[in-house]
Amino acid sequence: MELCFLGTGGAWGLPEHACPCATCRRMRALGQHRGRAGLWLSTAAGGVLIDPGPDLRAQLMANDLPRPDAVLISHEHGDHFLGLDDLLCFRRAVAKDQWRPIPTYASEATWAAVEQRFGYLLPSLLEKRLCRPGQALEGAPMGPELACTPIKVDHGPFPKGALGFVFDLRQDGRSLRLGYTGDMLRPQDDPDAFAGLDVLVCQCAFLNEPAVNLANHLSLQAALPMLRRWTPGRVYFVHFTCQDVTPGDQAGNAAIKRRAPAQPLCRPDGQPHAIPQDQESWQATISQVLAEAGLSCQGFAAFDGLRVRL
Repeated sequence: MELCFLGTGGAWGLPEHACPCATCRRMRALGQHRGRAGLWLSTAAGGVLIDPGPDLRAQLMANDLPRPDAVLISHEHGDHFLGLDDLLCFRRAVAKDQWRPIPTYASEATWAAVEQRFGYLLPSLLEKRLCRPGQALEGAPMGPELACTPIKVDHGPFPKGALGFVFDLRQDGRSLRLGYTGDMLRPQDDPDAFAGLDVLVCQCAFLNEPAVNLANHLSLQAALPMLRRWTPGRVYFVHFTCQDVTPGDQAGNAAIKRRAPAQPLCRPDGQPHAIPQDQESWQATISQVLAEAGLSCQGFAAFDGLRVRL
């Protein structure tokens, strides 16, 4: 069992094109980048593509990935499904009588957006299957070795079909529970829906919780009490952005996307944590913040192309 992180950036990736902020300048100087959302889960039952974002073609090629056995879409924002058309490469590469549509799971609200944009992909490329929160997904490749339960999450008023997922995986006598929050502020129906997991893939759009969270995304600061309650074994953070207000970054802080914190996350000496601006500083900050919070879980800043054995 393996998890491959295809894209670990927010809706516009990192660095954002034309963004003058200190974070984007730093990432450009280092040659670092984060693409839009995407995960690949390899299991005994097959490969599962989670959130085919608009960078999908490049991600498939960079990671040499085959045709997925299933596709899961967490919600109807473009950075989580606009790469669906790129899956046509797999159908075009085989004889017509050898092709079988790819089982694709999403909520009713998400399917409404997908069909409006990509109606021509159904039913020849994609086989439409519905996700119902709290009900295990049905149909192959789902089964004893790959079970998945959608979790209703609160991602604000507009993406009404927003979901996370909890997977129960079995292979060679081993079992493992894996969770993916997707984009969210919090689980909507069950606050402990992501509790007791071996591995959690968790959104981390900001370091500090904004005074007004217009984006309806989870910050590392807001995630801490959830992680304390959920007690995951390992946490991989994704969906990083450059939206934290950075002291001294005049050009960046003037941008409309910047969000001032309600109360910055502080070190034990009372000084605010520095805003991470690259992969290394995000990893160092995550490790330090989790330790200072007394959390026993291992925390990692995921990066594009990271492969994790489960």
